[in-house]
Amino acid sequence: MRIVQTFWSAGYDPLENSFGWSRPEYNLMSWTLSCLSLRKYYDEVALYTDIQGKRVLIDMLHLPYTEVHVVYDAMLCLPQHWAYAKIKTYSMQTKPFLHVDGDVFLTQPIPEGIISAPLVAQNREIGTMYYKYMMDRILQEPAIKLPQYIEDGLKEESISSHNMGLFGGSDLQFIHQYCQEVIRFMDDNKMNDSRYSQSFIDCNVFFEQVIFAVLSDFHKREVASIMGRAICDEGYTKQEFCNFSNFGNDKLLHLLGGHKRNPQIINSFERFMLTHYPNHVKRIFESINPKNKFNSLACGLAPINNIIYNVLPGFERFIVKKMSSAATVNVDVMLQEGILKVLTSPLTDEMEECDFYVKCTTGLSVFEVPMNISENNKDALRKELRCECNFPLSHIAIYPSLRQDRLDVVPLDSTSFRTLSYVRNTIIRVSELKKWIIMDICHHSRNVPEPFRRFAYQNIKYLINSGLLLVNKQFNY
Repeated sequence: MRIVQTFWSAGYDPLENSFGWSRPEYNLMSWTLSCLSLRKYYDEVALYTDIQGKRVLIDMLHLPYTEVHVVYDAMLCLPQHWAYAKIKTYSMQTKPFLHVDGDVFLTQPIPEGIISAPLVAQNREIGTMYYKYMMDRILQEPAIKLPQYIEDGLKEESISSHNMGLFGGSDLQFIHQYCQEVIRFMDDNKMNDSRYSQSFIDCNVFFEQVIFAVLSDFHKREVASIMGRAICDEGYTKQEFCNFSNFGNDKLLHLLGGHKRNPQIINSFERFMLTHYPNHVKRIFESINPKNKFNSLACGLAPINNIIYNVLPGFERFIVKKMSSAATVNVDVMLQEGILKVLTSPLTDEMEECDFYVKCTTGLSVFEVPMNISENNKDALRKELRCECNFPLSHIAIYPSLRQDRLDVVPLDSTSFRTLSYVRNTIIRVSELKKWIIMDICHHSRNVPEPFRRFAYQNIKYLINSGLLLVNKQFNY
């Protein structure tokens, strides 16, 4: 089966624009995983793109497409009509194909009986008021003219739609007819002419998904479903479509819509990529940051807003100073440590039985929370730092993140602070560090109650899981 994908940049730089993701690197990780997952099962995977897409995906990231067609330019259509590039790709196909979006990841091959069907889509959608509102916006625009059968379809209680994360088939005549309907809609209604108000209406779902569904219903064409069932338009749950811990057991993952900006999903995605494709992630970061340095000028604190600056005098000056020192941290080091954190985090439960060492993460700095801070302000800090309400906050640790233009922030109690101070600039066995913590809190190491031993061990695990301590059997860098 011929697999095709479409990357249209709309004139934006993929190294700087996130294209709906929370950050550009996640968009590039998505295209990387999508391409690699397709190449695992299919020998023919073609990319239809523009100069920017070829520059980044092919020339810089070296993704293993078997064909690359530079057929689009920045002026293909208005940027808000991004799905129009996909329609153009559909229309160019001359043999049976399956088009796969760049946020879809196959975890197993699609059954031959489905992929070879005359028409195939990811799944039928059950339209709710979410789609109804979108379609009413189109119907209420007097300048937009639609064929009667389309108007009738939009007036149904449940809007007809197919999710086109995967779409194609062998009935090229009907697919080309559908493409012509979309192109006619765009041309007749001047949807790509910014002088007309209707051109600013978000109608990607309409012209890609709804027109196909209404047209196939009108002509009584059966559409095979890869998912095998209809899904509500707001029913794409993160558990079913974004669960990287279950990768390989589901048919596919599809990080559509708001899932691209969900921190929990993004963290899971990043961990998956670092674990399975570290060299590709390294290439992405090297492409985005060719000087291979932490970007202090663009630095931010992702989990924090102005509250922390308002209640902690001097913290902003501290951050500005530490950003300058963070600029000397090499991204290669951050990448190696980021991979190490992912690969060794499951090992924390066996540290006591094995000979593990720990060291501080590169670029670590600590800010002391003033003793005289009010309880109200301390409560505000705990809430902002996502601590438990009774967390004995004494210090705040920061370190350069693998996401090169931000600092990660970790709340500390006094024991964690003293532990970090002891480990600073050294490499120490976990067993020795545990003994030191016990001595620190008990002032002796004889007949130590078990709760104190567990506390010491949990303290080490907290620092490891927070990214402040690195754990390994040996350190070679």
